[in-house]
Amino acid sequence: MKNKRNHPEFLFQIQAAVLLLPRLCYALPVYRFIPITRTFLIIVACAGSLMWPATSYAQQVCRNINVGYSYYPPFSYQDANGLVKGASVEVAKRAFNQMKVDVTLVQMPWARLLREAQDGSIDFIAAAYRTPDRLAWATYSDAPIGYERIVVIHDSHPRFDEPTLNDLRRQKGLLRRGDSHGPEVDQAIAKNILTVDEIPEIEVGLRMLDAGRADYLLTSDAVARDMLRQHLYPDLSFSRVKVAGEALYALFSQQSPCVALAEQFNQTIRNLHRQDLMPTLLVQYLKSVGSPLVVELASQSPTQDLGN
Repeated sequence: MKNKRNHPEFLFQIQAAVLLLPRLCYALPVYRFIPITRTFLIIVACAGSLMWPATSYAQQVCRNINVGYSYYPPFSYQDANGLVKGASVEVAKRAFNQMKVDVTLVQMPWARLLREAQDGSIDFIAAAYRTPDRLAWATYSDAPIGYERIVVIHDSHPRFDEPTLNDLRRQKGLLRRGDSHGPEVDQAIAKNILTVDEIPEIEVGLRMLDAGRADYLLTSDAVARDMLRQHLYPDLSFSRVKVAGEALYALFSQQSPCVALAEQFNQTIRNLHRQDLMPTLLVQYLKSVGSPLVVELASQSPTQDLGN
């Protein structure tokens, strides 16, 4: 069901009231026609409206935010006890906790999550790549949540150590529906340079690879390491693809009133960077899967592109 706060008429009424109240305060002939007690109350209300910061307004219309995530370990997942964990989820929880905004975590398949965010039923996605199509309906965080290298999962006897996109062109590939792995990969798929079939979830792709029904699965380094370290598919391995790394960003739906929190969220993320909480948090999760980004993330500024 679509979020009731997203109704255009409701948002228009709220915004119109906030914008018009100061003008009414200036124009109102309070001293001539209104008793002094009412005059005082109106002056106080008008002064408050003039000083009311945008973040306070945003928090009034967005006291609780729906944070959507998909199964994408180690960035977002549920552990054996059903607890929601992951680097991007923890960053979102810490940021909104500092902003005094309650969080409701919602898990669903990635392609559906994108649709729900596009129409405003989901307010926020914990981590996503930035693409031109999504910019039409999404507002991204300024600072990246993390950086990732692009890899292909394949059988234990790869044809290439570090394949280029040209190396993959005659092979049958798989991609999780809705995923993007940067402009180089996206354009290669759009131009049919790569032959790629969409799958609903990464686990489905691993089963297909294990059964010999495909040659490779495109995904991120940390996800590949996390999925394969479970040893459910001992005959599968992965190789880094020679393309630029990609940054992961938090994403607000422009159809949600919570998009008004975007600037405050950006400032909070910058504060987390300065306090070294975000780099430490990312190192913790990436180290758990042995990602090579741990060394770079720990030794360089978190604002630099650490992908490739």
